[in-house]
Amino acid sequence: RLFSLKSTYNESENPLISTARSISDRVAGFFAENETAMVIKKFREMDPSFQLEPFLTEMRDYILPEVLDAYVKGDVETLKLWLSAAQYQVYAALMQQYTTAGLKSDGRILDIRNVDILSARMLDPGEIPVFVLMCRTQEVHVYRQAKTGDLAAGMEDKVQQVTYAIGVTRIPEEVSNPETRGWRLIELQKSGRDYI
Repeated sequence: RLFSLKSTYNESENPLISTARSISDRVAGFFAENETAMVIKKFREMDPSFQLEPFLTEMRDYILPEVLDAYVKGDVETLKLWLSAAQYQVYAALMQQYTTAGLKSDGRILDIRNVDILSARMLDPGEIPVFVLMCRTQEVHVYRQAKTGDLAAGMEDKVQQVTYAIGVTRIPEEVSNPETRGWRLIELQKSGRDYI
């Protein structure tokens, strides 16, 4: 009997019941766990002390300066610690092309600002929690001849403003790693290279 009442309630065309159903669905949706809350919950399962503000501070002050500096300098050893295997393979292949051409990157990051969480996602397979961060940098891109150190490409006096979108997750088995604490950049996209 209870089942048939619920079925009648769900299928009713009566305007009063339809309105009540709409209101109850909205209230239930308001209290449902959103994707950001699910990502935070997953990170807290890995590390009960996880908090959003200290995470952003760590990204701003330590992780992003190290990773982005390594990224523009061609420091593949540092990037191997921080990038996911797929992202690292793409970057290492690109650096190999420069090395084969007899070039080495000598770029530098001058400034990193506006580090913030753009969105939170649960990725399949396996419900992988990911924060998508966004930041802006001011960079100088220069390539030099590996043997002589002579300027081969880029301009030392031209500063580019670059916007990054960065996907960050955490590897549960590596949370106790003193250097990375399990954080991995699974995506790193650049855009908006404007000279300033």
